[in-house]
Amino acid sequence: MENEDKSQVKEPVKIRFKELKNGNQSIYLDIYVNGVREYEFLNIYLKPEKTRADKLWNKEQLRLANAVKAERIISIQNGEFGFKDLKRTRKLNFIQYLEKMAETYEANGQTACGVLMRSAIRRLVDYKGKVIPFSAVTKEYLIGFIDYLNNEKYDFDKKGRKRADKPRKLSGVYKEALFARVMVALNKAEREGIILKNPGKSIDASLKPRAEEKSRAFLTLDEVKKISETEYRPQNDIKPAFMFACFTGLRYSDIYKLTWGELTVGPDGTMRLDTKMKKTGKDIFIPLSDNAIAWLPERGDATDNARIFFKLPDQVGNADARLHTLTKKAGINKHVSFHVARHTFATLTLTYGADLYTVSKLLGHANMRTTQIYAKIVDENKRKAVNLIPSL
Repeated sequence: MENEDKSQVKEPVKIRFKELKNGNQSIYLDIYVNGVREYEFLNIYLKPEKTRADKLWNKEQLRLANAVKAERIISIQNGEFGFKDLKRTRKLNFIQYLEKMAETYEANGQTACGVLMRSAIRRLVDYKGKVIPFSAVTKEYLIGFIDYLNNEKYDFDKKGRKRADKPRKLSGVYKEALFARVMVALNKAEREGIILKNPGKSIDASLKPRAEEKSRAFLTLDEVKKISETEYRPQNDIKPAFMFACFTGLRYSDIYKLTWGELTVGPDGTMRLDTKMKKTGKDIFIPLSDNAIAWLPERGDATDNARIFFKLPDQVGNADARLHTLTKKAGINKHVSFHVARHTFATLTLTYGADLYTVSKLLGHANMRTTQIYAKIVDENKRKAVNLIPSL
């Protein structure tokens, strides 16, 4: 009986009864899916059972109600595979759906995603208002939003207020990031059966916001060796953590929170890293090379929950300041931030023969186009290298 009670709690559709003034009971469905409740009245009612005919009538009405209930449950289950119940979903507020996603990001510590989602919400509200049912989120609605982003001449401050006194256009990088959050939400709504298809998928790629391609700073293998060989006495984890990042491609936020329990031994006997990326919330595993393992500190009696690089400052800006001291001492004139380690890992792995798909997975990129930026850097370096040979 206990198991039956649990299944009833999880049941998305329940039969309810409402007392009518004439003594009859109206039968309706209580539908609760994805945090949204809706009531559907069936125009079916029960009579007070005064005669045998009344009992037969009620029995037939309950049979009909249960048949409708079964149909609604099947409809909801099909919704998980891309179908939708238009009557149920057309009323859902798209903006509220985004706000719930932003809250989830923030609760999970995905700060960057939460901030971007909040920024996208502010602009969507300014674009067409706060009450937008999913049925109104069409291809035309999204193209209009892209046009809004392209022509925006003011920004928002940290409290969401317009800064009309400082007119400026948004960068391509920021526009792409904002629209990407909207697309992520629509993809999620599609998976949950709230919409039949993400309308953004049918928008021509040339119309979607795209970041301007820019060069990314990285270190050569010789420069990595220079840092490796440079003595650095301060008692912190800047040097080993930066070197570890150069050989794993991890962001500072992931290096900072890394625990000993996230280091495991794979089926092939090699050490690997199983972690969740803080920026995206995506699970990722990285086989550790000998170069990466060499920069792990001694574990001693540290527990699985203990941070590996526990001496790192909690702010990446402070880490970059200390890193600048190290790289300057190593004789490197480039502006090196901690994130340069990620770029370095990407370019080095591609330079020494790794394929683009593998590197994309190691970096946790959702879009291969992001990884292709590094491939272009490697190709350009190859062209420069062959041109170094003097003419005969």
